[in-house]
Amino acid sequence: MSSQEKEPPESASPSSASSTVATRVEEANRKLESTAQASVNWGVRHERQIQEFEAELASALSNSRAVHNLLVEALGSIELNRQRVDRALLQHIPHIYRELNGSMVSLSSLQDRLPELRSHVRTIRAAYDSGRNKAQVLTSELEWKRMPVQDKIWRVAFARGEKEGVPVRRRDVWLTRMVLVVLALLLCWQLASALDGAYRAYRHRLVWGDKLIS
Repeated sequence: MSSQEKEPPESASPSSASSTVATRVEEANRKLESTAQASVNWGVRHERQIQEFEAELASALSNSRAVHNLLVEALGSIELNRQRVDRALLQHIPHIYRELNGSMVSLSSLQDRLPELRSHVRTIRAAYDSGRNKAQVLTSELEWKRMPVQDKIWRVAFARGEKEGVPVRRRDVWLTRMVLVVLALLLCWQLASALDGAYRAYRHRLVWGDKLIS
């Protein structure tokens, strides 16, 4: 080291030093104020953004909760349907298969018995037709027996046989018609005789009583 000590610099005047310090303090205050104002503006701006973000976040959370509820309901419905499908696969479908197999067996047995059943049906139909025809015949005979005699004669004379409800033989029909024709001829002959007598009486101016006595 040098044995000679350095001499201190000359000190500035007090007035210039104080003014410099005041100027620096004012500049520092202005910078601090501007920095604080910028910080406040930044905070206000970001606070608004944070509020908007919070509102959007609350809306998104609400929508997400609604979507979550819908997903929970959908999953519950899917699970319920899955349980139903599993139950159907385990219980109903085997039962349906068993019923189908039983039905196929029954159909096969019925197919084997079908000719026999057809024969029975034909027999029953023939018996039914025969019984119905007999019932119709018995009904016609009963109506014929309950019919008055004059109606019977009239129907026998002017009917065409059993098709019109006249259960008599064709020979009896012709015999009845011949008898009726003979009676009609006799009646016409008597009527003609009476008319002829009346005409003669009128011509000869005879009284009816005298004419009949003579």
